[in-house]
Amino acid sequence: MYIFDNTGSTGLRRRLMVQVVVLGDIGRSPRMRYHATSLADSGCTVDLIGYTETNPGARVNVNRHIRVRPIRQAWSIPEGFPKILYLIWAPFKAMFLSVQLFWIMGCISQKPDFIIVQNPPSIPTLFIAKVVAYIRKAWFIIDWHNFGYSILSMKLGANHKVVRLAKWYEKRYGKIAFAHMCVTDTMHKELKDNWRVEGQILTVRDKPQSDFKRLGIEQVHRQFTFSLKAVEDLVKETAGGEEFLGKYNDSELGTLLTDATKEGHLIWRGDRPKLVVSSTSWTEDEDFSILLKAVELYEASAKPSDPRLLFVITGNGPQKKLYQEKIKQMNLTKTRIITMWLETGDYPLLLGSADLGISLHTSSSGMDLPMKVVDMFGCGLPVCAINFPCLNELVYDGTNGLIFENSQDLSEQFVELFVKNPKKLENLRENVINEYKDNTWQKQYKEILVKLFNQNSE
Repeated sequence: MYIFDNTGSTGLRRRLMVQVVVLGDIGRSPRMRYHATSLADSGCTVDLIGYTETNPGARVNVNRHIRVRPIRQAWSIPEGFPKILYLIWAPFKAMFLSVQLFWIMGCISQKPDFIIVQNPPSIPTLFIAKVVAYIRKAWFIIDWHNFGYSILSMKLGANHKVVRLAKWYEKRYGKIAFAHMCVTDTMHKELKDNWRVEGQILTVRDKPQSDFKRLGIEQVHRQFTFSLKAVEDLVKETAGGEEFLGKYNDSELGTLLTDATKEGHLIWRGDRPKLVVSSTSWTEDEDFSILLKAVELYEASAKPSDPRLLFVITGNGPQKKLYQEKIKQMNLTKTRIITMWLETGDYPLLLGSADLGISLHTSSSGMDLPMKVVDMFGCGLPVCAINFPCLNELVYDGTNGLIFENSQDLSEQFVELFVKNPKKLENLRENVINEYKDNTWQKQYKEILVKLFNQNSE
């Protein structure tokens, strides 16, 4: 059934045209991909505009109503160079991207009915999208993930002139829109009370898509035999990796997490490491030294009989090599830390097999929430998350996860969940599964966004 069913006297249904714009890698922008696939499934034609560094995934690739229109990424000043070079190059980068955006949105793409733009980045996206929406008479919608100026302030400082200019620009061109979608009630209140934006404001929370779910033993066995076997292989490459992985009943059928009886029936491995997963863009708003220190504390306190912990950190980003070097210098016995990049389709499979998730995301504005936690919850995975303002809108301490302040807290949580009280981890997992059983992005789209679009499409 199509939501946008504009059947007229001719008996023909016109599909609404929507441009979904993200000035970032589409493959690493799950929320914008979810917009695109949900709109296409609801009866729209979608032009998904953004960088194509990584595969956007099968749900986008196979949908005949979604066309990916790639933007060529501008060269950036590498991390560690003087800030003045970043400031000098920024205007040229903005102009390069502005020309591309205007050409694709205003000339190449067919006339849109709606334009949905991710913010941040704000420059030059908000201005270009607003101009194109005016010229092509489209309804302009901003999806506020965070505030761009707050991210810039982490690099330059809150009182820097460029940061103040960026905040003025964001307020100026983000003020008026047909609608504003935001990810938290805290951001909703900020936009309404302090920014006084014009247009309908909707809190549209991040939700897991249907492919984020808990896996059964047969699915786990299949994935770790094939697509996720790289996890086991990476562990074997570490010093003492074979010993760390433990023993198998069946050396041929056994995987990282599963084993087989003499009769060939699948069972969970008794001597397996606990699988702890985190994902990151390796940026400054996630301090992974907190996790590394917590791992060292667990190593120092662990008894020979305590569980072995395998930490798998997925993602790419500017600080990845820095932390990889730090990990290499660590002397680990009861734990292992491996870093890897997963294809879009493999990521939910890893989450759906894991024992615990870790989030080190801290918001630059204090008003956004980590999508990674939402994905983990969709896979029935309890989360240990570092505390920051508005986290309590997503993680309920002691109910669907645990909240920590520092490395010591996190290390103690490892001990509590894996050594002292494993039953607590099971209870947290059951709570997460029950909470997110029907709490999906698709359901939210039908309940909230359809009202927004239909008021202008009928």
